[in-house]
Amino acid sequence: MFTESNHEQQLSFDIRRSILLHAFIQQWSMPAYRVMLNEPDQAIHVEVYYFPAVTEEDVARFATVGLSNTVRSTGQTIGTEWMMALTSDLGDEPVERIFAYICDLLAHHIEVAPHSRIPRVMGESELAPDNWSTRALLLDELRGESEELEAIRIGDEIVQVIWAVPITGQEAGLILQDGVEAFDLYMEDSEYEIIDPCRV
Repeated sequence: MFTESNHEQQLSFDIRRSILLHAFIQQWSMPAYRVMLNEPDQAIHVEVYYFPAVTEEDVARFATVGLSNTVRSTGQTIGTEWMMALTSDLGDEPVERIFAYICDLLAHHIEVAPHSRIPRVMGESELAPDNWSTRALLLDELRGESEELEAIRIGDEIVQVIWAVPITGQEAGLILQDGVEAFDLYMEDSEYEIIDPCRV
């Protein structure tokens, strides 16, 4: 049986989902799939949506709904949603594999990260998809997307959508040593797109 508190929490999440999905769909069209990271004992409920590329030259995207109101182990609300942009072929991996990887990253972030400040580098992981050379992750400000997605108002709250960028171990070292600006310059000179998870 639902309590009044449960009903209020569900309504609050439904409103959050409606506002975020509306913003995402306006920019990227309809999502094709959704998975849920659900840990009731820890009050974690995050949905991950897949927005496929319209054409082979277009961008595929994965975006979270609900990460922003998830509470860390420190008691702090995360306050951000993630967006991962990839080439249309998803780096030669099935969508289910990428969903699983993103959920692993989210679970780790919720448990371990002490704050939401960016940029933030997560080191190389054995959990990354096998066909990807980019086995580390950069969390940074959103780029290459509509400014309307950078900060989305939900009631009195401003939710920041941040970029979850798969990066190589070498690129992670460059960022940690010389900063994101050095990484940007490096990518400008690269023959690969930043959304290509198989770049070398």
